[in-house]
Amino acid sequence: MGFSIWEGKKAQELLELLEAQNHLISHQNAAIDLLASDKRASLVSDVMTVATLCKNGNILEVMDYGDQIAPAWREGENNYNPAFNLCHEGDAELEDGETIHGAFWEWDKVMPTGMPYDEPEAIYYFDGTESTGNYYITIGRNYGTGWVAGQNIQITLTETPAEGDQLYIDCGQKEANNPTAGRNWYVYAKGDTTAKQSGTTSNGAAGTKLGETSSTSEHTTNGKVNAPSRVVYGYGRWSQCALRQRLNSSALAGHWWFPMNDWDRPPAQAATLDGFLAGYAEDVIRHFKPIKVVTVTSNFDNNVEDITYDRVFLASLEQMYCVPQFAGKEGDYWEYYKRLLGRTSPAPTIQTYARLIKYALNAPTSAQFCFRRSTNRTNASYIWCGSTSGYVYASNSYNILRCAPSVFLSE
Repeated sequence: MGFSIWEGKKAQELLELLEAQNHLISHQNAAIDLLASDKRASLVSDVMTVATLCKNGNILEVMDYGDQIAPAWREGENNYNPAFNLCHEGDAELEDGETIHGAFWEWDKVMPTGMPYDEPEAIYYFDGTESTGNYYITIGRNYGTGWVAGQNIQITLTETPAEGDQLYIDCGQKEANNPTAGRNWYVYAKGDTTAKQSGTTSNGAAGTKLGETSSTSEHTTNGKVNAPSRVVYGYGRWSQCALRQRLNSSALAGHWWFPMNDWDRPPAQAATLDGFLAGYAEDVIRHFKPIKVVTVTSNFDNNVEDITYDRVFLASLEQMYCVPQFAGKEGDYWEYYKRLLGRTSPAPTIQTYARLIKYALNAPTSAQFCFRRSTNRTNASYIWCGSTSGYVYASNSYNILRCAPSVFLSE
C-alpha cells in the first residue's frame, strides 16, 4: 500500500528537519574543530573563511566581539596589517534589494594619513552667460564677524568663464575673515586645480550682480550662490564628501576624486594618496560587500535620509552606541561598542569616554582626532568626531583628521 498524501507530507517535513539538524551539527563541529585544533589563530589572515562564517551566521561560534582579523594593506610604499575588530553580526541590504547576512568590522586603529572630510567649496558657479567685466555677490546675512550683511564681494573678470566654471574665494577657513576685503579669488574649471584666472576681492557694487548669499541662514544655498559655511569650512554630507570617495575607490592618486555638486572642490590629498581599496588584494575586497548605508543630512538639507551603497564607511553615532540625533535611522547599535563602553543605555555626546580613544596605525601610542560618519544636524559643515581624549564632539569638515574604516564582511 502506498503512502497517503498526509503521510508523504509528514515524511518530507521530517527529512527537511533532519537535514537542517545535520547542517547545524556540521557547522558546530567545524567551529569545535577550529577551536580544538587551534585553527582559530589562522582566521586572522583568512578573510575568505571568516566571510563564510559571517554569511552562515557562525562567526560568534569561533570568535567574539572585539576579536580581530588583520589582512595585509599598504599605503604608498608602506605595508601594514591593520586589525579589524568584530563589531556586530546582522543583515545588510545590497543595491538590488537582496538581504545578506554577515558581520560589521572596524579598524582598531585609524589610518596613517589624515585628510579632510570635505574641502571648502566654491562660492558660485557660472552658467555661461557671463563675460568679462565687474561682478559682485551680496552678503545676505551676517556670518561670524567677517561676513557682514549688505556688503558686496566684488571681482573683475578678465576672461570669459565657461559654463560650469567655479568661483572660489580663499577665506582662510575662518568666518571671521572678511570676504570683501582683499581675499584671493580664483576661477577654476569644475573639479580642476589649475586656476584659469584670479584676483582679489573688494567691497563694491560695480557691474553685474551674480546673486546673494541666503538671508535666512549661513548654511543654506541660494540659487547659484553657495552657503557661506560650506565656502569656509566644507560640506558635511556623507554622500558627497571626499573622504567617502577615497574610502570606496581602488584608483590611484589623481583618479578617485570627482566633483559631487556644482561647488565641490578637490582636497590636496586627492593628488597624493591612492584610493583606500587600492591597498587591499582583490580577493579581500570582494568580501567587503557594497551595502546600503543610511546617513541623515543636516537641518539645512531637510534631514534627508541619504542612501549610499558602500564597501567602506565610517561608524555612525548610533552604531557606536552613542545618543544619535536621529534615533533609529543610521544603523543598529554595534554590540562591540556597547560592551566597550560598559553601558546599558547609549552614551550622551559632548562628553569624554576614554575607551573611545583611537590611536594611529603607524604610531600605536599616538592618540588621534578622527571623523565619524554622522552629520551634525545644526550646521551644514559639522561632522561628529572623536578627540584624542575620547571626547565625542562635532568639528568642521575641512579639518585634516584620520578615520577608522568599517566594512560589512560576507561571502
